[in-house]
Amino acid sequence: MSLFSSNTSTIVAPWRELTLFSAYRLFLAVMLFSVFYLKLPPEFLGQSNPRIYSWISQFYMLTALVLMIFTAKRWGEFQSQASIQLVMDIVVITIIVHASGGLVTGLGLLLVVIVVAGGAIIPGRIAIFIAAIAAIAVLLEVTYSQIAGDNITKYSHAGMLGATFFATALLTQILSKKIRVSQELAAQRQEDVNKLALLNEHIISRMQTGVLVVEPSGIVRLSNQAARNLLGLSQLSMGASLKKCAPELARQLWAWTQHQVNAFEPFQAREYLPQILVGAMSLESGETVLYIENTSAMAQQAQQLKLASLGRLTASIAHEIRNPLGAISHAGELLAEAGNGDQNINKLTDIVLRHSARVNGIIETILQMSRRKKVQPMVVILAIWLEQFVDEFCEYKQLERDDISLVILEPLAKVYIDVGQLHQIVWNLVDNAWHYSDPDKASPRVEIKLSRPDSEMIIDIIDNGPGVSDSVLPDLFEPFHSDRQEGTGLGLYLARELCQANGARLNYLPDEEYRSRFRVSLPMDRHESLQ
Repeated sequence: MSLFSSNTSTIVAPWRELTLFSAYRLFLAVMLFSVFYLKLPPEFLGQSNPRIYSWISQFYMLTALVLMIFTAKRWGEFQSQASIQLVMDIVVITIIVHASGGLVTGLGLLLVVIVVAGGAIIPGRIAIFIAAIAAIAVLLEVTYSQIAGDNITKYSHAGMLGATFFATALLTQILSKKIRVSQELAAQRQEDVNKLALLNEHIISRMQTGVLVVEPSGIVRLSNQAARNLLGLSQLSMGASLKKCAPELARQLWAWTQHQVNAFEPFQAREYLPQILVGAMSLESGETVLYIENTSAMAQQAQQLKLASLGRLTASIAHEIRNPLGAISHAGELLAEAGNGDQNINKLTDIVLRHSARVNGIIETILQMSRRKKVQPMVVILAIWLEQFVDEFCEYKQLERDDISLVILEPLAKVYIDVGQLHQIVWNLVDNAWHYSDPDKASPRVEIKLSRPDSEMIIDIIDNGPGVSDSVLPDLFEPFHSDRQEGTGLGLYLARELCQANGARLNYLPDEEYRSRFRVSLPMDRHESLQ
């Protein structure tokens, strides 16, 4: 890329300079022609030989127009075309000088401009060659004037002008070289800046941390894709108002500018989005850079530590609890057998056995949680996996296949997750949905929907029941809270814990028909899951 840009600038710059000089030539030719034919001052133009001046001025104007087109189109090889044009300029200007009365008119200084152009446009020996041609042309003009004219020697004028040509060519060479070096250095610096800006833009766009640049007026100047995803904004264009796009973030930013303690606190921009935490940094320009972090990674680590602590706790007390619990259960069974059909005894023993089984179920669930191995994610094709899951669930529960509807909107969807833990999450949710579904309503009683509304894969588990009541909703995912008599209150809690451990999210969202809908938002990329 650097070589290409350097070569391009090296080629384009000389042509641009030659085009500017061609514009000057056209202007000069038009002026020389117009002044002569309109008889404007200075009157000496063409005075010595009007016929030659008339012919050469017309020729020069037409040729200048043609060369302007050639140069603008960049036809031919640059150095050859530039050399021919400059030599032609010298010849034409020399004839105009001769037709106007010679060097005493001062028109010979027009040749200095051509020599300067040669030194600037064609550096090296060619520039000295152009100066030499100009000096020779002046000497020839003086010689011819002396032979054909008044025999007055004018070589001093020609010598001084020739020396001026060579001095100008050398000086132009030096200055042109320095200018070119400066231009190349500036172009290189500009290229480095552009590459660095492109690299920064690429890095920021690929960052998982959201980045927002906000002006003091609250207008968003820059944003990356991660910021738009975490804020739930498919489009966040430059010039948008932060207060309208993300009111809570705007409020926290205002509190931060007022130096309030704990101005930034975790929050969800949308109910279905992950919890985020924002940090800020002020720039010297007055703008503020906001760094938006997805706290799910920290939550995953916390969940892993929590499960590990729970495992150590349950491992130490499970034996002490289950042994006496087994003795109580066994004694209840013996007491029921010895009751000889006494209804009171059977009722009491049934209570003992039922609650012993419930306590044992709680212990089993906790032990199952504590035995969680380290998350071992792998690529899972969800459509195929869900088909197999529904068949397995219906077979285990002895259900009709039509009772559970599977809607696949993303048949090629892939996620990166621990398959065993995904099975446990979906099983708990579908079992819970089946329990609370309404059998009197038309099938399906449970609907499983796979979709991709944004940058995540979504599994919705929806039942046709009445939904979760407002009184239960605050404690929905808390352990040991359940409306089911035989339930332990750990199913939803465990499902959310396992989701967080895999970088996924579990939320309860009533759907459009106010049915229960549990949404599992699954990561699609490897780096979003804990290894």
